[in-house]
Amino acid sequence: AEGVETWLFFDGVCNLCDGFVNFVYAGDSSGSIRFGALQKHKELLERYGAGRYAEGGEEALTTVVVIQGEEVFVRSTAALRVLAAMGQPWRTLAIFHLIPVEVRDFLYGVVGRNRYALFGQKDHCMKPSGDFRKRFLEYNALEDEEN
Repeated sequence: AEGVETWLFFDGVCNLCDGFVNFVYAGDSSGSIRFGALQKHKELLERYGAGRYAEGGEEALTTVVVIQGEEVFVRSTAALRVLAAMGQPWRTLAIFHLIPVEVRDFLYGVVGRNRYALFGQKDHCMKPSGDFRKRFLEYNALEDEEN
C-alpha cells in the first residue's frame, strides 16, 4: 500500500528469517519497511490482534507477520505484501498472489515447519547495527546520542 508504513515481524533466532530481513532491507529502496522480532513485540502484536503469533501465543513463531496500517497479514500473504512494498524488480514477484492462498500457505507451512533443520538457528535474536538498526521498531535515536 503506497504511503503506508510496513512492519515486518519475524522469528529473530531463525537464520532463514534473518536472511529474508536482510534481503528486504537491501531491496527496500524507499526505506518504508520496518522490522521487529516476534520475540520482542508481544504487546504491539496483541494491540493489532496478532498476539497469537508472538512468543508464548498459541501459534508462536509459526509465521512472519506484516502490519500495514490497521491490517494484519500472515504466512505467504505477509511475504507477498512485503515484496509488493519493495522496489523493482522484487515488487514484480508479488504476482504470486494469483496462486490460491491455500496452495501458497501449504508450501509456506512446509518450509516454516522445517526451517530450523534446513537453515539452522541462533541462540539469540540478531543485534543490527548502523543504519540497519534504525529500521527496527525498537530503535531509539536517543541511544545514539548517548554513545
